[in-house]
Amino acid sequence: MSALDITVKNTGTGEANYYVTVEFIDSEQHSLTTEDTYFGHVAPSATMSRRAYGARPADGRGLMVRLVKVKREVIATKPPATTLDRAMDLFVKQGLVPAGTPYGNCPDTAPQTYWIGDQGNCWTVNRTLPSLPVTPAPVRPTPAPTLAFPGTVCADGRVSGSTGRGTCSHHGGVHH
Repeated sequence: MSALDITVKNTGTGEANYYVTVEFIDSEQHSLTTEDTYFGHVAPSATMSRRAYGARPADGRGLMVRLVKVKREVIATKPPATTLDRAMDLFVKQGLVPAGTPYGNCPDTAPQTYWIGDQGNCWTVNRTLPSLPVTPAPVRPTPAPTLAFPGTVCADGRVSGSTGRGTCSHHGGVHH
């Protein structure tokens, strides 16, 4: 049995899938077959090692394994959703625009200006809330004061402890 250790290092900034092609050869360096195989998923700046094996054929001739090529396939990653992406998702959910409507940032304008459906139709995000209508508070009648002790309320607001004749005579009489 023959073995070949294969190591790949992902020097890119994104994740990648690696595929290898190995060739199985006899002792006289004649190619018997090649095999393309998935090697693995490798994170950025990571290294992965695998071992490929070849078995001795029935006729007893020697067998070796040789690496022919390594193919790196970059995995496309979706950038994080922008504020405009999230707004468009909401607009579609609410039925304000059909799914698939084109949109983007307006060219040559402030970064907070966008277009939806037509690049000539630019709009700006309004971050201020509209003023709410002013509703006057309901007027509630003021309850009459409740006395904490027995007595009489005079016309001028003074409370007298007296309850008999002549009560509040110097204060405008009794409050009705």
